Order: sequence, then structure tokens, then C-alpha cells
Amino acid sequence: MAARRIVAIVLPQLACELVKQRGPVSPSGKAPLAVIIGGEEERRAALAARSEREPAAPVAVIDVVDDEARRYGVRPGQKVVEAAALVAHLAIHRVTFAEIDAALGRVAEVALGLGATAAIQLGEQGAPARAGARAGAPRASRPGERAVSAARSPWGDGPYDTVWLDITGASHLVGGEEALLGDLGERVAALGHRARLAIADGPRLAQALARFGAHADGAPGADAPIAPPGKGAQALGPLPVQALPVEREVASFLVRLGVLRVEDLARLPRAQVAARLGPRTAEIMELLAGRDPVPLLPYEVPRLIEEEVLFDDPVESAESLLFVLRGMTSRIASRLAARGEACGRLNVAIAYDRSIARLRLGDRDDEVAAALLEDEERGPSLRFHVDMPVPLSDAGDLLRPLKAKLERIELAAPAVGVHLIASRIARARRVQLDLSRDRSVDPDSLPALLAELSAEIGAERVGVLEIADAHRPEARSRLAPVPDEAAAGRTSAAARARAAAERSAAEQGAAGERAEGADAPAPEPARLLAQPIPLGRVGRGAIVAVDRHLYAIERLSFVMRLDAVEWWTPTPASRDYARAWLVSGAPSGRAAPARLGELRPPRDGASASSCGEAWIYVDRATGEAFLQGWCE
Repeated sequence: MAARRIVAIVLPQLACELVKQRGPVSPSGKAPLAVIIGGEEERRAALAARSEREPAAPVAVIDVVDDEARRYGVRPGQKVVEAAALVAHLAIHRVTFAEIDAALGRVAEVALGLGATAAIQLGEQGAPARAGARAGAPRASRPGERAVSAARSPWGDGPYDTVWLDITGASHLVGGEEALLGDLGERVAALGHRARLAIADGPRLAQALARFGAHADGAPGADAPIAPPGKGAQALGPLPVQALPVEREVASFLVRLGVLRVEDLARLPRAQVAARLGPRTAEIMELLAGRDPVPLLPYEVPRLIEEEVLFDDPVESAESLLFVLRGMTSRIASRLAARGEACGRLNVAIAYDRSIARLRLGDRDDEVAAALLEDEERGPSLRFHVDMPVPLSDAGDLLRPLKAKLERIELAAPAVGVHLIASRIARARRVQLDLSRDRSVDPDSLPALLAELSAEIGAERVGVLEIADAHRPEARSRLAPVPDEAAAGRTSAAARARAAAERSAAEQGAAGERAEGADAPAPEPARLLAQPIPLGRVGRGAIVAVDRHLYAIERLSFVMRLDAVEWWTPTPASRDYARAWLVSGAPSGRAAPARLGELRPPRDGASASSCGEAWIYVDRATGEAFLQGWCE
């Protein structure tokens, strides 16, 4: 049986990266950053768990700092007042556990393209993994429970910065474990995160190697630590004792004794070590032996892809919103690529500042303002959606219709957040590589253009002309939606062969009729008007008004008659169709033909006439004539 191989993806700056994705962390954009994880209730519960004898004081403690703040001496675990005393321009932001869970879920979803099982939680040792963990669900039923768990057990539950991927038997599909780590690092970087990667026989071994191993920062040219199968104890030996799941006080005591590395601890007598390691002695001893049987809790991928960003400072400009949407669509594209899918609709909700929205919209009595102010549960927000005629998955293609839509929208109040949902998920199209040409055509160019046009002029005005089975010329074509490529791809080969045979037979039949001297089909107009123009009763020499100009009918040519067409409907049609030669400005016989669309009255003093061939029909029930289009 092959040894289990687990990849640990550690995101040490996850909280800071989530803050930076919202926008500039300060007006200057260069201030050092410190992050507090959790809300106020979670923070109070954690402080109460740390001190059971005395009540917890509402003191804010920093959880994560970026590299700039670390250079100034700010460290995790410091109080906010202490950090502010060190750095006056320190930017302090808060990130909730829900945001952390959502970010880890995105990484797990992207990682699933390279492995069988991804997890953001670990199961209990000796118990089977619980399948079907709810996607994006918090790891505690109440906000306070999670912070208490992190305070009592800093290993496994916290810090929340790791995603695990089971790659047992899958690394050879991408060229080996080194190539897999390189590909996985690129996918995580596309989400905007800096990751440390490692591979070992178990999740906790891989996590320790990723956090404390050499070259774990993923720098260019550096190799991520990979523990050979069955060599987990040797790979864990050079790491500091803090890499083991021991309490902070126990690790400090061991360091004072001179036990600096894991291999130093492994040389000590087992009985003496067990008396000092606390309640997790059994787990630590198994890790010292290189055994790590903890199961993974599989992450269930949500059907809909959602991205949400909340702003600490409201924004009013479209440029700031586009900056945020660019990052959101990039993350959605990465998740779609890992699934092999594409999305057909983007739903956008831009939340307004409640107080300013009520101030600006309170005096308005229109339906839009009333609808915004009545939504008490969600708050006032701008909601719209963009439909893709063909499902798309590229980040740039997803952003283009959003940009076209947003540039024509005026915000009613400052925005405090953006919620983006990718729905109508379908299988992405796979285009076969073409080696016969030096230059290939991007298959997504036209779908992206159609999506942008749909956002500009409306999805109901974008489509494909389709031939309809009708007698009336104006009903023989209609604008149909762009066909679903995923549905078209499921068409069987037999059905395609039958359709090709039917087309061939129809072409042969038409050729036979032409060869036998059959009557030619009735001529068709080159352009039909959206609404027919009434002309009254017409005849040769009659004067008609078209677009506020007068024309004379020089001659008429009968084309065809439709008698009681669509008799089963409430409005059957009985019409006589004809071609009419319209002239204006010169006597008959001296009119030079004009091209289509040049039917205009002559300018003052001009001798040349304007003329054109019109397509008209006469309603046989009333005798009235209507201009329906133009002929070539």
C-alpha cells in the first residue's frame, strides 16, 4: 500500500492580504499593517478563556502583522496600545473568522484541481474523517466557541492559516511532487496570497515543515521542503521545538533547558519527556516517531461562487470599485479554472452607507428610492446582473461586461461593500490545439465581445438571426439567444450526421428543381423596417409621404399574394406584395438609381433626383398600403 502524501499550504500573511484586497490600508498606502482576527464577541470569549480566575478586560490584541510592521518591532500578541506607542502611523484593521474561512475555502477549491481531497480542518486522531463538511462553514457553532478553542488549543485549531491537499497517487500526473508544488504555488498566487508549501506523510508533519522548514517562503529558485515517504521523523528533526503541538509555556521551558530542536527532544528518555509535554503527549510522541494518522475533513465545494469585500472606509468612485472587482473576478476565474467550468451570469450587489443613503434618498419619492430604503434586512444597495451569452471563465472576459455596466451607473451613496456571485455554472469549453497553422484564433474573443455588448445595450438585443418557418417576410427571421456551447457539445455524433444528410438532400433537391426549370423563389427585401409605414391607397403616379418627405411612385411590380395567412390566429393576414420605384425631384425617365439607404429628397437647387426600390404590401381587407422595407 502506497504511503499517504499530504501537501500543507500555509498562508502566514492571510489576514493582512485580505485587508489589502479591500483597498489601500491607509491614505498614503504605505503604512505598516496590523490585523485583529475576530469580532468583539469572539475577542471577549478568547480573553475570558485565557484567564479563568479574573474577568477578561476588553483589551484588543494584535494577531497578525505584515513585514513592514515587523521591521518596526510590532509583534503578534502585543496590545494595540503598545504597538501604537512603537509606531504612530500603524494601520490596524479587523478580519472576521468568516472571511478567513471563505479565503481558505477558495484556496482549497483551487487546490482540488491537483488532488483528490482538500481540507481546511483536521479530524480527531483515531476517528474517521467526517465527509461532507459544509462549505465555508465556521468551525464552531457560535462565534465565541471558536475563539475559546483557539485559546485552549493553539495547535490544529489555530492559527487558521492552513489548507491541506491529499495527493496520494496523483503527483505523477503533473510530473512529480516538485512540479505539483510549483503548479500549486502559481494557483495560490493567482488568488493574491503568498504561500509556504511542504509535502509529508501526514497533515501535521507537512504543516510543521511548511511553517518552519528551510526555503519555505516560496522564493524564486527555492525548493519547498519535501519529506521522502517514511522519513517524516528525519525531516522533522532539524525543526525547532515550537514546530510540535506543545503549549507555549512548555516550549519556553524546553528552550531554557537547552532543548532547541525536535531531534534534541527525541533523544531524551520517553518517560521523562511524557511527564513534561502535557495532555497531548501521545500525539507528540507519534510525531517524533514519524507517524501522523490524523484524517482530513473533506471540503465540500459550493455550487455558486461568491466573493464579498467589505470596506473600512466607504468609497464613492467607480475606479475604486473597479479595482476591487478586478481582484474578485480574478479569484472567481481561478476557482472556475480549477473546476473546469464557466459562468453565465454575474450578480452584483453594492451596499450603500445606510445613513448617507437615507439622507440623500429621503427627499425622493420615486420607486427606486422607496425600494432601497424599504430593504431593512439587507440595507440600501445597488443590485444588478450581467448575463453572458456564452459562459466565460477568463478573468479579463468577466471584468469587461462589469466595467461596461458600472461606467454607466451613478452611485446614490458611498459604497461600504461589494458582493459578487457567479451563477449559471456550466462546463467550460475545451478547444483542441491546432498545429497546422502558425497563428490561432482566440475562441473566447467573440463570447467576450457578446458579453460586453449585452451589458452595454441589453441581453435581449444580442443574439443570432434564426430562420423561422413562416409565410410573412417580417416573420421569417428572428433574433435568438446565442446557443449554449455546453448543450451543443452534448449533441450525439449520430444526430449531427443526420442533420448533415438532411442538408445535403435539401441542397440536391433545390438543384434539381432549378435544373428542371422550376419557378425561382420570390424576391426578398434587403432590409425590413421595425414598424411598417402607412402609405394610404397607392397606384402608379401616386404621391406618398415617407419620413416627412414626398415621393412619387413611378412604377409598381406585383410579387406575390398571401391569402389568409395564419388563419388560426385572431389576426390572419391577406396581403398583396409588390415592388415600388419611388422618385423625388426630377421628371420620370431621368432619375438615376440610388444605392440602398440614399432615398432622400434633393437639396435646394439640385437637378438630380433621389430614388429607390421599396417593398410594400397592400392589406386586401382595407386596401391600405404599407412600406415594409427596401430592396437592392
